[in-house]
Amino acid sequence: MKSLKSMFMALCVLLTISTSQIAIAASTGWLTNDNHPPVTLRFMLTGELDPVTKTMPAVLEVKLEGDWKTYWRSPGEGGIAPSIKWDNSTNLANVDWSWPSPDKFSLLGMQTYGYHGEVVFPLLLTLDDAEAATKLHGKFTLSSCTTICVLTDYEFNLDVNPSDLRADTEAMFAYNKAISKVPQKISQSQSADSVQLGWDSGKSQLEVTLDGKQWQRPEIILDGEPDTIFKLASTSMVDHEDGSQQLVAIFDGESWLGAPELLGKALNVTVVDSNRALEYTAPVNATQIVDSASSLLTILLFALIGGLILNVMPCVLPVLGMKLSSVVAAPDLKRNQIRQQFIASALGILVSFWLLAGFILVLKLTGQAIGWGVQFQNPWFIGFMALVTSVFALNMLGAFEINLPSSLQTKLATIGGNNNRGHFLQGMFATLLATPCSAPFLGTAVAFALGADTLSLFVIFTALAVGMALPWLVVAAFPQVASYFPKPGRWMNVVKVIFSVLLLITSLWLISLLSSFIDVSYLFVAAGLLLLTFFIFMAKTVGLAAVISTFSVALMLAAVSAFMTSDEWAQPLPTDLDWTPLSETLIQEQVAQGKTVFVDVTADWCITCKANKVGVILQDPVYSALKQDNMSLMIGDWTTPSQKITSYLQSHNRFGVPFNVVYGPNAPNGIELPVILSSTDVLAAIDRASAK
Repeated sequence: MKSLKSMFMALCVLLTISTSQIAIAASTGWLTNDNHPPVTLRFMLTGELDPVTKTMPAVLEVKLEGDWKTYWRSPGEGGIAPSIKWDNSTNLANVDWSWPSPDKFSLLGMQTYGYHGEVVFPLLLTLDDAEAATKLHGKFTLSSCTTICVLTDYEFNLDVNPSDLRADTEAMFAYNKAISKVPQKISQSQSADSVQLGWDSGKSQLEVTLDGKQWQRPEIILDGEPDTIFKLASTSMVDHEDGSQQLVAIFDGESWLGAPELLGKALNVTVVDSNRALEYTAPVNATQIVDSASSLLTILLFALIGGLILNVMPCVLPVLGMKLSSVVAAPDLKRNQIRQQFIASALGILVSFWLLAGFILVLKLTGQAIGWGVQFQNPWFIGFMALVTSVFALNMLGAFEINLPSSLQTKLATIGGNNNRGHFLQGMFATLLATPCSAPFLGTAVAFALGADTLSLFVIFTALAVGMALPWLVVAAFPQVASYFPKPGRWMNVVKVIFSVLLLITSLWLISLLSSFIDVSYLFVAAGLLLLTFFIFMAKTVGLAAVISTFSVALMLAAVSAFMTSDEWAQPLPTDLDWTPLSETLIQEQVAQGKTVFVDVTADWCITCKANKVGVILQDPVYSALKQDNMSLMIGDWTTPSQKITSYLQSHNRFGVPFNVVYGPNAPNGIELPVILSSTDVLAAIDRASAK
């Protein structure tokens, strides 16, 4: 009996030893490095092997004492991610390393991502042959830091015979627990509905937009571009009128190589919240970023400056004429009357901008195309504006002066008459004439307003109105400014004629815009009748001799201009650039072939577009650059309504013209150019986008 008991005990010992050997065979045990005692680690197999996929789960467990920490796959501004080299391993095809959600650390102003205390990395080993013996030889390199950093190597060997594998419950538990901490990967096709990435190359900022309702207090981590560091600048929640919410995070992008090149590349967006973590992959598209945390104040400032700049844009030259004509007449009035007139004009500008905002709001609510100056795509609007400016031009020559009885004139003068109403209308039409312009600051403010909610739309358009009306308001606030102008005299008749000519030129320009809608022969008749009427009233105002002299001088100037631009004297503007209609599909095809694509979105009614074309595009060195064999030129004509071009503009967060973009192998998503072009900007964009 005693011998039987001894035999049983010996068998138990043998079984225990055998089981221990199998368990040990599936684990390295705890490893240390004498040069760095605060870190211990071990590598364990779960003992599971899928014969179909030839995969075998494993865990790498790392323990760090005290304040020591290690790093995530993208460490941030400092540190090195842990890594394993499997150089001397056999029967090992691949190792898929998963990364649990990291913590964020800041030290001396530097931001890093990693782990402290303990971290378990789940690994999935893929074998060449699921039935063959496997030798695992790993060299694990770990960077661990406190106020100092240490780089330590740990080598381990593990021989695995598939037939001897047994399930290790400890390793299985550690693996499953670690997997639960790894952000769930969402495919790129599914990510498109949940996350959008927009890169503003001018600001070197990345805008991340997420569905706001599925997150509470998320931590957003960006990686995928090794040489670029992303620092969070701001986050905000945007509520939309349809009840949806979006979380918008702005990151500053920095690279030690210079300005980051992110357009067209795909980045990983890891979002970690209190109860879950997801990892998206999304492409980076071009955008204009307006930081919503300070957006309203910033955009209001932009709107004020943009509105003020409208006063000196080429398309507002006749507006300046109308303003100056009022200023010239102002010295005969009392200060209170001057104040009333200029306030009336400022109110006209304000009301006109409100009408524009209301017009845009109606278009938005009905799903129509919206844009700055879009009303110039309507022939009825252009015709109405041509009629109004023609009336203004003729009226400045005294065409519509009506003599009333003296008693009625006295009564009207007492109550203020219709002067204020006229100045109010003058301010309204000044605004409508200004809308073909798109200028610095104005474009940013309008783009933000057109994409914002109703209240922001009206607030920003009000700021635009105040900016444009600022000269009027200054005179209204300080009527004594009018006293600095010369006293009325015969010279005022000359000034009125000059301003009336400016308005006549504007009327002829507006009539020319109708060529996209009406037969040109009818327009020539209308322009001829306007010119004839204008010169008749001009003859009544300044005399026939003055008209003949003016006409003769104009004819001489026209002849000299034609002579000076002839081939004998000067090279006229070239017309041989080969433009093709805008097509986003064709852009992609041309870029895939290694070509650089220059896109010009323009309109006949856009004065700034004309200035860009004449002053930059058709002048060397830009003209010669566009003529190169590797260049492809595309034009988007927005003179008349075009849903395709409107959608293209809105995809770039633009709502007006001019708009120019350069695409190429190094910039497949395009490099947006400033509203007012310069040779330096265009050539730099072409150089950046082109294949080297």
